[in-house]
Amino acid sequence: MRSPNPAHQVKWWQDLPLIGFWLAFVIALGAMIVVSSLRQLSQLEVILFQVVTLVAGLLGSYRFGRNVARDAAYDVIRPHARSALRSILALRDSLYNLSVRIERFRESEPNHNLDLIQAVIAEQIPLAGSAVEDWRDVAPKDVAAVIKNWPPGREDSSNDNAD
Repeated sequence: MRSPNPAHQVKWWQDLPLIGFWLAFVIALGAMIVVSSLRQLSQLEVILFQVVTLVAGLLGSYRFGRNVARDAAYDVIRPHARSALRSILALRDSLYNLSVRIERFRESEPNHNLDLIQAVIAEQIPLAGSAVEDWRDVAPKDVAAVIKNWPPGREDSSNDNAD
């Protein structure tokens, strides 16, 4: 089963060891069925088959349990991604608007304190863009949907410097 988390797509070659083990298990199972139909299995053969069955069960449980836990965590995080992203975008847009207002005020009345404030704001705008990219790693489809529906304006302000 494919993971619903688009940020985590397993490559087929990453499962080769597990696939190889399962293939060996199926071959061993077939051999055990054939041998047991021809003669009584020895106690060592039965114990060996039980050990192989136990290991196969543990590996399968680990693999599927890991996938289920990851997908469940994604389902828990995903609803929060949209609201957190909207907050980040609102903060980023507010910082950009504040930067523009400081620029306008600085043109009419030069003030060195405003230069310092402007520098701090200019550093915070890319940080908000970085937070958006962090959410894009977790839930890319949700981030794309929120950004698509975000009011037009400064979608790429995280790359700008307001100096």
